[in-house]
Amino acid sequence: MRRTATQWLLAIGCLCITVTAQAQERGRFKNNLRITPKNGSSPNAPVVEQPQKADDQFEQEPTQLRFNNQFEPKKELNPVVSEDTSQLDQGETSVVEVIDSVLVGNEWVKIADYYAVWDSRTIDPYNINPLEFDETIDIKLYDPPANRYWSAPLTEGKMTSNFGYRWGRWHTGTDLDLETGTPIYAAFDGIVRVVGWDGNGYGRYVLVRHYNGLETLYGHMSKQTVETGQLIKAGDQLGLGGNTGRSFGAHLHFETRYEGNPFSPLNIFSFPENTINSDHFLLTGSVWDYLRGGRSSSSESSSRPRIKRTVLHKVRSGETLSSIAERYGMSLSTLKRKNHISGSRLRPGQKIRVH
Repeated sequence: MRRTATQWLLAIGCLCITVTAQAQERGRFKNNLRITPKNGSSPNAPVVEQPQKADDQFEQEPTQLRFNNQFEPKKELNPVVSEDTSQLDQGETSVVEVIDSVLVGNEWVKIADYYAVWDSRTIDPYNINPLEFDETIDIKLYDPPANRYWSAPLTEGKMTSNFGYRWGRWHTGTDLDLETGTPIYAAFDGIVRVVGWDGNGYGRYVLVRHYNGLETLYGHMSKQTVETGQLIKAGDQLGLGGNTGRSFGAHLHFETRYEGNPFSPLNIFSFPENTINSDHFLLTGSVWDYLRGGRSSSSESSSRPRIKRTVLHKVRSGETLSSIAERYGMSLSTLKRKNHISGSRLRPGQKIRVH
């Protein structure tokens, strides 16, 4: 009996030693990554991936890649794209004095002296009182030898409303009839200064600064096709005609301005002939006489040249005094008074003074 018990104790002791040795061997393999187990598994046996525990330790091998700065000299950053843009300067209205001169013999003679302001959001940023304008400026409208030309704003110049006082306020442009989608063109070479929206007035509009010092505005567009700061030539398309803003029918509201102050486009263009009056325009304070109630400024010099322009309309078959007066935006009585007409009969080919 004692012999049997001794044998059982020896068997149990051997089993414990074997289990401890296997456990220690497994611990050595787990903690020592340099030990690689032999592949004793059958090639057909399924591969079971063991989940990786968080406390497992691995050694990170250093990369053998080489970067450009190891064999190329360091390049300086482009200052245009590397500058700090956390705060952007939106810019401010810039003011420069512009002096135009012409060479006469051996002397440079000043023909224009004005302040030019560039503002891409405001139609009139200049704040200049036109009633204080006391200069005479010869503006060269176009110059073919210098590759500067002109263009009518529309292919047809049917005028529906003239520059003047209406509906309790000044209408500061000339309205030209069109269909929605009709192309609208730049009158002279220049730079687009404003591409804007005015829901209570011009609707979608474009304002262009021209090299000759003038600015032109094109209102009630259905679409603008240019961008602020874009260089344009006379005849380039600015947009499409429409009926946006304070408008009661598709038309183009066309303005001519100097130093932000509008004056009648008929000083420069003739409608419906769709022509330009001259290659020069002599600008004086008289173009703003409408702000003086039609009277000239008392500060004007008596030596200033007086300019008179007469616009004649050639009567066509079927036209009447009423239709002609409506075309040029004047009353029937005014048209009769201008032409010393008492009756109503007209003959084709007769010339009627309309301006």
